[in-house]
Amino acid sequence: MLDTILFVDDEPKILEAYRRTLRKQFNVVAASGGAEALAKMASEGPYPVVVSDMAMPEMNGVELLGQIKNDYPDTVRLMLTGNADQQTAVDAINTVDVYRFLNKPCPPDEMASALKAALRHYELARAEQVLLEKTVRGSIKALVEILSITRPKVFGRSAALRRYVIACARAMNLRSTWELEATALLSQIGIVTQTESVIEKVLEGQVLTSEEQDAFDKHPEVAATLIDRIPRLESISQAVRYQLKGFDGSGKPAGNCSGEALPLGARILRPILDLVAGESLGLSPQEAFSRLTSQAAQYDPAVLQALGKVVGDSKEWVVKEIGLNELQEKMRIASDVATVSGALLVAKGQEVGPSLIERLRNFSRNNEIPDRINVYVAR
Repeated sequence: MLDTILFVDDEPKILEAYRRTLRKQFNVVAASGGAEALAKMASEGPYPVVVSDMAMPEMNGVELLGQIKNDYPDTVRLMLTGNADQQTAVDAINTVDVYRFLNKPCPPDEMASALKAALRHYELARAEQVLLEKTVRGSIKALVEILSITRPKVFGRSAALRRYVIACARAMNLRSTWELEATALLSQIGIVTQTESVIEKVLEGQVLTSEEQDAFDKHPEVAATLIDRIPRLESISQAVRYQLKGFDGSGKPAGNCSGEALPLGARILRPILDLVAGESLGLSPQEAFSRLTSQAAQYDPAVLQALGKVVGDSKEWVVKEIGLNELQEKMRIASDVATVSGALLVAKGQEVGPSLIERLRNFSRNNEIPDRINVYVAR
């Protein structure tokens, strides 16, 4: 698939010429128009490179490449046209971010050179993206795991947020989830600035005073300001900043931003925060979700529908007592784990990671915690 090029042109002879002259160097796939190209991208692609003619009936090249840019942003887009109008080139480059603009007739060696350059561009971009995803995701997960150990009351819910966000994104058929995953994990870091009394009241579902509420509502901005210092995380920062903003424009921060103008990550996170808060109070996922439907205007309808499907399809979990030697990564803690003196070590719902396993075993060796704990297992 890496060396496959999708050519789009409404002239069959031109498509056949591409196949004939380029078949020794590339795997050429042809489409006779925009609709066929989009169908092939969905069923066989996405392809790394698309070359589209400009002047085509029903959907011209700018319209097609604009749709491909929206649906498959990693695909490198080239425009090929016999139209020498300068404005056509300007629109193609500025509107759909065309990598290269080629004039008809394009000599085979020039076309091959352009395609090789486009494939190299694709490979480098993908390699950078994979490196970024793996490095950032691993760093964030390590950071949150450490924070969940030192501040279990605050960060014990991060794993639940991440789990629901990923499941919701998949239910919405979103292709990439790593930024949404990072948004969920980083969304709570601003809470470390809150007082213990405010944190306790929030976690227990108590009503805050107006002063406490104002202070608590600032935690997304605190988190976003911290994330702003990390390069390439601008979209995550914005999603974290607007996590408490309702789809109807209610909530913080103040301003007229609402609806689909809100970052997608914020729109997905908003109902999940309320769902997980309900679960922390002892409600089942179904009971917690039913509370959301009574205030549906605050949530993106598409997100709420997907979340409802996730909750409806979720397995029924039961609590099982196991020994610490049986504890494994990705298990979920079903009951708070506290020391004999009453200090909370692990909050209910937290996902087990390697650092947590080592921490619990160290406390167990010193007889500071029971040697058996409760975890969730599917019925």
